[in-house]
Amino acid sequence: QIAVAGISVTVNQLSGVLLIGSGGIVNAASYTAPVAPGSIGSVFGNFLLASPISVSSYPIPTNLGGLSFQFGGAVLAPLFYANVGQANAQVPWELAGQAQTTLTASMNGQASTPQTVTLATYAPGIFTTNGGGTGPGAILDVNYHLVSQTNPTTAGAIVQIYCTGLGPVTNQPATGAPSPSDPLARTTTLPTVMIGGAQATVQFSGLTPGDVGLYQVNAQVPASSSKGPAVPLVIAIGNATSNTVTIAVQ
Repeated sequence: QIAVAGISVTVNQLSGVLLIGSGGIVNAASYTAPVAPGSIGSVFGNFLLASPISVSSYPIPTNLGGLSFQFGGAVLAPLFYANVGQANAQVPWELAGQAQTTLTASMNGQASTPQTVTLATYAPGIFTTNGGGTGPGAILDVNYHLVSQTNPTTAGAIVQIYCTGLGPVTNQPATGAPSPSDPLARTTTLPTVMIGGAQATVQFSGLTPGDVGLYQVNAQVPASSSKGPAVPLVIAIGNATSNTVTIAVQ
């Protein structure tokens, strides 16, 4: 932080020190803590990578460009993406039942200072089209088209809400492995979905087949939902509530 003539500015300069930000790892959909085992998280810090690296095959590797993350000094996290300032990882299923652990980054023989991570069985977060956890949700109609102001949903229609952090599932896949399709991995607790102030009927809640750490909730838009281009939508499960996103309802 630099203040000159009463004007404050922030200067960010890369260093050669591997580090994880003080927030540790946060929900990749809502950018809040805590995080749930099995979910997708985002880690911010300084990761000494020259260029972004992403993964397009399964199982998800635990090392990208020499960078890896360890929970509790032992459990490696599968990595979807890594850049100099951010990495996206799956919180390992093996952490179930723990309330707190540590997260450490390792690269080329260098290890970061461990950061404390708060864990919860349920930590729901809904993905959004802007990638920032606010505004229109990542919600599809039955034809897999994005619900938007130009393609609004209607009362009685089924929508697919993409999220993470909905907790334990049946037929649980291994950490880093894609979710099964037969039988499906369903959440052991059914979430509550509120659309426009009215409770929606949930038809499915579980892991999205073929993906890692990604959940989806299929819900029917209630007739009593408010209408408009930005109707609020929220998911609650296990006494935890997601970020509020919006959906267009006609």
